Amino acid sequence: MNVIDPSCTLSSDTSQACGCAARGNTDGKPGGSVAGVATATALAAAACTACCLLPFTLPAAWLAAAGGSIAVLDHAHGWMTKLAIAVVVCAWLWVGWQVGRTRRPLARATLVLMLLASVLTATAASWPLLESPVAKALGVVTKKPATPQG
Repeated sequence: MNVIDPSCTLSSDTSQACGCAARGNTDGKPGGSVAGVATATALAAAACTACCLLPFTLPAAWLAAAGGSIAVLDHAHGWMTKLAIAVVVCAWLWVGWQVGRTRRPLARATLVLMLLASVLTATAASWPLLESPVAKALGVVTKKPATPQG
């Protein structure tokens, strides 16, 4: 089966160009101009969406996600601090049990990490008391909680 139309001849050294006749073109004007314009318009719209709209919407979406995450973490401060205290206490009990069972001295790295975890957990637990003096020392203005008016 021949895939080349019989009216189409390949160019050679003596011919100037391909002798293919344009299909569906009887009046000499280029065909498919409406489809071409529609395709170009669709491509331009897609390009504008990718190039122009995304830089405006993506940062807003990121900020909304970050704000939501921070709000969730703010509400989780109380129970996460209690969980951290429980984990540190359990870790100290586990370390003590291991040292008592094996009768080996505690490794320096374990002791340093457990002390660091204890200090960080104590800081997180006492943050409501430390927040105002730390903010004042750093020169940060904190907003007073709203009181109900009656």
